[in-house]
Formats: sequence, C-alpha cells, structure tokens
Amino acid sequence: MPPPSPAAPVPAEASRSASLADVAALAGVSAGTVSRALSRPDMLSEATRTRVLAAAERLGYVANGAARALAMRRSFTVGAIVPRFGRSSFPTMVQALESTLATEGYTLLLSAPERERGHDPALLRALLERGVDAVALLGADQPPAMFAALAAHRRPFVLLWAEHSAQGPCVGFDEADAGAQVVAHLASLGHRRIGILTGSTAENERAQRRLRGLTAAIARHGLQLHPAAVVETETGFAQGFAAMQELLARRTPVTALVCANDYLAAGALSALDQAGIAVPAQLSVASFNDNDFAAFTHPPLTTVHLPIEEIGEQAGRVLLAALRGDAPPANPLLPATLVVRASTGPAPG
Repeated sequence: MPPPSPAAPVPAEASRSASLADVAALAGVSAGTVSRALSRPDMLSEATRTRVLAAAERLGYVANGAARALAMRRSFTVGAIVPRFGRSSFPTMVQALESTLATEGYTLLLSAPERERGHDPALLRALLERGVDAVALLGADQPPAMFAALAAHRRPFVLLWAEHSAQGPCVGFDEADAGAQVVAHLASLGHRRIGILTGSTAENERAQRRLRGLTAAIARHGLQLHPAAVVETETGFAQGFAAMQELLARRTPVTALVCANDYLAAGALSALDQAGIAVPAQLSVASFNDNDFAAFTHPPLTTVHLPIEEIGEQAGRVLLAALRGDAPPANPLLPATLVVRASTGPAPG
C-alpha cells in the first residue's frame, strides 16, 4: 500500500488529537506495527516504516509519553545542569551530548542557571521530579546533597568537564597538561616573563584548575610570573579588552600573555592593536579552546584545542551504557593539543 498522498483529505478524526488507532487505520497496518515504527523502527521494512511515519505526520500524531513512561518505567529523558551557558564553549558540548543521546531515542532536558546557582540541589530535584532517567552535571565539585539525591533515586550520572571523582564517572581532559603545553611553547621561544588573563575563579572549578596548571608549569620552567601580571575577569570579548588595558596600565614587563580562553584573547588582541603593540613582535598571545573564530583573529591565535565536542559525545555514551545496563565504556582523559598560529613568536631581544 503506497504512503498516504499529501493531497488526500485528512480524516475527520484529525480535528481531535489523533490516536494510535487513527494512524494504523490511515497507514493500513496494525496498532502494534505503528508502535514499533515509532519506538523500534529497525524492526520494520523501510516501506512499512515510511508509510506509518507519513500517516503519523499527516495526522499530527504525538505519542502519549506519560503512558509510555508508565508502561516502560522510563521517561526517555536525560537531565543536564550546565550553568553560565552564554559566552562559553558549553553550547558545543551540550549539543554533542544531545545528539548522542538522540541516537537511542532520549531527549535532553537542560537547566542552564546563572553560575551562582549551578550547584543548587533544587535544580536537580526539579529534574528528578520530571522523571529523568539519568543526569549530566558540569564539573566534579558538586555538593554532597547532589550525589545523595542521585543515589536515593538510583539515577546514573556523569560529570562533564571533570578529570576524576570518587563519586562517579567523569569525562574531561588534563588541565595541567594543557597548561604545560602552552608554557613549554612560550619557553621554547625564549619568553621568561609571562602574564595571565584568567577567567573568574570564584566558585569556578574549571578556571581554578586552569590557573593552577599554568602557574605550576611556569614555575617548573623557571619563568617569572609577577602578581601584577595576573588579571582576573569574567569571560567575554569586552572583558578581555578591558583586562588587557588594565595589564598595560600596570606597566608590568611581560613578553608573553596567556589567556584562559579565546574570548578573552580576542579582546586582548584588539586592545593591543589599539595601543599600537605589535603581536607577536612585541608581545606573544596564547590561549585555550580553539573556538571557530581563533583562526581568523588578527593575527591568528595560538591556542590549545580542547576536546569540547568529544566531552559531550563521550558523556552521552557513558549514560547510554548505564541506561542499557552495559559496562561503562573506557573513559580515559581526552587529548588536548596545542595549535600554533601567528600570535606567538620569539621573545623580543
């Protein structure tokens, strides 16, 4: 039987919410076949699946998720709490997580609070009340109440952008190694005096780890990091511009600047250009993330490529394995790689 023609009149039943039986009647199959086409399409031939989906689309059929969840004791939703969703790399990570979960029919419910509320147990409670089957949390530094709630509700979880935790599985990369790559590159170019533009470290586990990794690497190489050469700010182009202006006003003699992320670095490059300071002839600039725009700044930005998309994908695989009852996939730290471009060069003589 051919798929329902788009030109064919829609049955009168379409004026109300279409039922599974309505779709079955229009497609000329059983209700069970419709159910399999929507939940286990791999069990049907392509022709049957196409006919059922065409009928469902014509009728505007929406499956009764509450009934399915009750019957299967599963909502096919996963909750994620990822604070400060704006000027950051988190959207890329979350999109990869969502796409991976969707391959097995799961929908992502995202909570994106202000950073100050990122560890509020009420956010997790709201997701659990909505019946999510699993949860993704940003970072390993979570309050005990979070882990207690997950254990009480027997919900699998994964910690995003985290290196290790005794509480459960983590997906991330080695921040210390990422910082070491930047510092080793600058040291090889003869730089001895380093400045840092860091993101706000207040209640920000990732900014804290990045700053610690950089300062430790600077010390190992015997380089100089004067306290006045460290400026802390929020993430953003404007913030990077203002922070660079502040560092210049301090007149701290640095030959290289490391920015905590590409947003800060792009703002810093603009401030240096306005001040007439040539990069890299007078000051080298390096960064982290390797955002899409990093190759198109002036000059192109030397930066560490972080596995942001891969974190989301791997986290999705960890959760799907747990939901299937399978052994978790191997979960080593993901690689971070320095990408050298024109914003770094030999230290001025």
